[in-house]
Amino acid sequence: MKNSLESGSRLESNELEPRSNVVIADFLRHGSTEYKQNFATAEEIEAMGGNFPRDLSPKGEEEVRKTAKEIIATINPETDIVVLWSSPAWRAQGSEEILKELLEEKGISINRDSSIGSMRNFQQRDKEYMNALWESLAPTGKSAEFTYARDPEFQEKNDKFESQPEVKRRAERVLNAIYTLTKKADLQGKRLRIIGASHFEFLNPVVEDIYGPKVDTGEGINKGENIRLTFTNDPVNDGVKISSDFRGEHKDGITFDTDSRTLHV
Repeated sequence: MKNSLESGSRLESNELEPRSNVVIADFLRHGSTEYKQNFATAEEIEAMGGNFPRDLSPKGEEEVRKTAKEIIATINPETDIVVLWSSPAWRAQGSEEILKELLEEKGISINRDSSIGSMRNFQQRDKEYMNALWESLAPTGKSAEFTYARDPEFQEKNDKFESQPEVKRRAERVLNAIYTLTKKADLQGKRLRIIGASHFEFLNPVVEDIYGPKVDTGEGINKGENIRLTFTNDPVNDGVKISSDFRGEHKDGITFDTDSRTLHV
């Protein structure tokens, strides 16, 4: 059974003093999918008995495999502690399965494998309403990504879905957890490598906070694409320094405000 970040599952930490740690978080958007989970009935899900499909198309599996290989090539099994986080959605779990297979092929141990509810909230959603909404977009040529990111309807709290600001707050809670791990986890001189499989609405606000708006020009984070955040703690000098890499562009000087839980460049 997977561990849950929400239930307090973390690497052992020492709350007494900050440590000189490096935590590298690669957040991967799931691969292309048929969204089988969205349309499965409660009866169909129950009949599966927990043996859920990957919910990735052949193209989606290849997208994830390509990015996963690139991430894994940067891992040093001697100096890195590898932890997998993923949304509970089938398509994210399926993306994580590919990561696990490729890590195992390279003989890289997985220290912890956790399902992170903060990466996907299934409680605030009217399934029929959302499915009808996405289907209605098809003839308009308007993307689901642009709609979720920019449509005024998704900026306001609603009992039928989780608004984009609410999703962003979930992402900020995950970043806050990483920030805390960077300061307090007892890594014994090793680097912590977090690889997380998640979703557009969760990841794109992080991309836009650092690199500026992209969804408006159709350049939001693609399926199977990743953004890397590197947290480095220097307890003697300036605390936690953050850098990011996305599509070949490197950004330094990123800070995280623990009070507002927001990134600043």
